[in-house]
Amino acid sequence: METIIPETASRESGSQYAKRVSRREFAQEIQRRARIRRIAIALVCCFVVVGVAAGVGVATFFGSIDAKLALKGSDVTSALAAPDESGAFYAVVAADLDAAGSPGALEGPDAVALVRIDASTKSATLVSVPANTQITLKDGKTHQLRDAASVGDGALVDAVAKLTGVRVSHYVKIDAAGIVGLVDALGGIEVNVGEEVDDPTAGDVYLRPGTQTLDGQAALTFLRANNFTDGLKAQTANQRMFLAALSLRLLDEGTFGFLELLDAADETFQTDMSAADALSLADTLRGMQKEAVFGALLPGYELERDEATYYAVGSEDRDAMMEIVSAGEDPAAHEAVAQVDPASFTITVRNGSGVTGGASQIANVLAEKGFNVVETGNTDSFAYHETLIVYKDETFLPAAQTIITALSAGRAVNGGDFYTFDTDVLVVLGEDWRPAA
Repeated sequence: METIIPETASRESGSQYAKRVSRREFAQEIQRRARIRRIAIALVCCFVVVGVAAGVGVATFFGSIDAKLALKGSDVTSALAAPDESGAFYAVVAADLDAAGSPGALEGPDAVALVRIDASTKSATLVSVPANTQITLKDGKTHQLRDAASVGDGALVDAVAKLTGVRVSHYVKIDAAGIVGLVDALGGIEVNVGEEVDDPTAGDVYLRPGTQTLDGQAALTFLRANNFTDGLKAQTANQRMFLAALSLRLLDEGTFGFLELLDAADETFQTDMSAADALSLADTLRGMQKEAVFGALLPGYELERDEATYYAVGSEDRDAMMEIVSAGEDPAAHEAVAQVDPASFTITVRNGSGVTGGASQIANVLAEKGFNVVETGNTDSFAYHETLIVYKDETFLPAAQTIITALSAGRAVNGGDFYTFDTDVLVVLGEDWRPAA
């Protein structure tokens, strides 16, 4: 059979033709792959551009919120400390309840709370620290806690930290307009009004007893009112209730709702926390139950000094309560005996220890703390190993407890029938008494 060879212009062989075709296909494949690479690079560039734009947008959004939340001109960072190893941390919340420019308004916050937050257990403890709590500032003089704010946010936080013996990690402050704006933005806050609120000095709103939803103005009246049977105790309880309800309501917003609220808040409150940190904390605490929010008033008593009312914190009761708070337990379990103005009752001091001048020493210590010591002397025998605070009847038990708190020593004894003294309380100095240096 005759072999037929295909005609070519160059008369090339079959193998040569095959090689030429292979080279052409190879070149076409190279071109195809190059086109794919160019398309892929273009798509990657598009994604990068979109991602960068989105990142810039998110950063701009959070930056805008941070600017609204920022504490302008504040020195608070100097007083803040990192949380301890437990992961729980403390924050100070301060509220100025006076309307801007209102006549007779006192400088500084009207409500202060120390808040312990434990994200691991989704729990919180609110400790009310009255704004008129007695403190000493760097000038060495006695002041009310609110006066520290005139020095700076750092001084206020530092004062609360020293009063309670804890490390404070964050600070939040808000004013009257901010409270109204925040409550109204949330559509109201539900609270249970235990005692009717009808205080003309607090606002024009009347609040009946029972559960109800407060708008901004009603909330402000609720926080300001103090004309109750037990004014300070009832007022601080209302303030804690409101703060707890507000916090739980904020957590109900969800991630996007929370961010929208922060963005719309427009400087209703200020904090050292960034928007991202606040969001992270809110996400962690979301689902916290009402039963996991505890509250208490820092133990103490009111007294009059230099024509002003101060709240004096009792060191013994304070330490006992703060130990419970730091353990994450309910401080309501610590039932402190009510304390009273040290100048409102009379005291006899007798030396039962045999230490020369002991009665005068303890009498001077009590007098410096505002107590009314009217008589000093010795007991019939120096046989007392323990310092006793003897009260005539149950009416003076709070008075005896106030002395124990002031001295950080002594045991209360109901001994009106066994001890002879003409004053309301008798202090018998024992061998255990060690006056402070």
